[in-house]
Formats: sequence, C-alpha cells, structure tokens
Amino acid sequence: MKDNYSFLTPFYNPLTKLIFGEQLMLAKRCFVSNLTGKKILIIGGGDGLDYQVLQENLSGEYWEISQSMLNRAKVNLGKSDLSFHLDFFQAKEGKVFDEVWLHFVLDTMLDKEIESLLGEIRKSLKPEGKIYLADFFAPKNNRHRFIHQAMISFFRLVTKHKRANLPDYEQLLQSNDWEKTIDKEFLKGWVKAQIWILPAGA
Repeated sequence: MKDNYSFLTPFYNPLTKLIFGEQLMLAKRCFVSNLTGKKILIIGGGDGLDYQVLQENLSGEYWEISQSMLNRAKVNLGKSDLSFHLDFFQAKEGKVFDEVWLHFVLDTMLDKEIESLLGEIRKSLKPEGKIYLADFFAPKNNRHRFIHQAMISFFRLVTKHKRANLPDYEQLLQSNDWEKTIDKEFLKGWVKAQIWILPAGA
C-alpha cells in the first residue's frame, strides 16, 4: 500500500497546532469518558499524539492506511492496550467494540467508501455502541472558507486526497439508519463533534 503521508508525517501535528491550536484535539476528546473496560475502535487515527494522555485506558484496535503515521502511533501510544493495523478497516467475526472513533477521516473518503465503512462498523459495534465523529463541516466565514479551500488543495496535491468537497456526513449516516444524539461546535461551527447511535431495531 503506497504511503501518501510519508512526506507529511513529521510536520502534520505541528502544522495542525499552528493553524488550529488545540481545537481539533479538543473536538476529538470532548466526549471521551470512563474508558475503563471499553473496547475502542479508532479508524484513521494518524500519529495518535492527541490520544496520548488517554493511552493507559485505551484498549481495542487502531487502524491506519499510512505506514508512517502508524509507526508514530505505535510509539505515541506505546503504553496502551491497542493492537495496530495497516489497512482499510474490515469487520471480523467475534470482534465487537463499545465505541468507534472517526476523527477527521471521513472528509478524506468518497461517499461510496464512507457507506462501505459504515456497513463494516455496523457489524462491529455492540447494540448500545456509539460512533464518535469529529470533522470539518461547512465553513461559516470568509477566513475559514479560504483556509479550508487551501487545505483541500494542499492535501489533494500532497497526499492524493480524492475529495474536492466535504461529505454530507449527516445525510450519509441518517440514510444508513444512524441517529445523532449530541452535537458540539468548535471554531464557530467549522468543526463539530457528534455522537451517533443505532436505534433499537434499526
């Protein structure tokens, strides 16, 4: 699997902090609580640095498609009880999780890829399980729109991202029977953190 992030990996976290401060990290962690005994599935977690403070309570699986990012995550989360996997996530019989963390990963995927991933997640969550989504939504002002378009252009050039726009996360999730239970805004709504569940009988 070609690693399109190998060039960017050493600079990714410092660059993110320079542009967004701690806001993306806060969006990732705002709903995290009481991890003891839970199995967590983290998909597209990057270098894992934003989860480092949680690592001693993290158990489950960590999936990445970038070898360079995964190598850093193994170091940054070396005290966790996570197993690390290089590939696109696929459900495995008998493996179920309490929570799935989708943090700034769906915006890199085409709609058909998101729908396929949601199908795999559905097979991997306990009935009361949750998706924790954090991602970019439509910018609310000109400054954010300019930065956002520059980011899309940069990532399409450097990491070969396929998307030139944002997914309609809520439409995709709702059309696959997911229900949003909470929503928190960061950066004036440009970034949102949400919790999604499957209602009983869905």
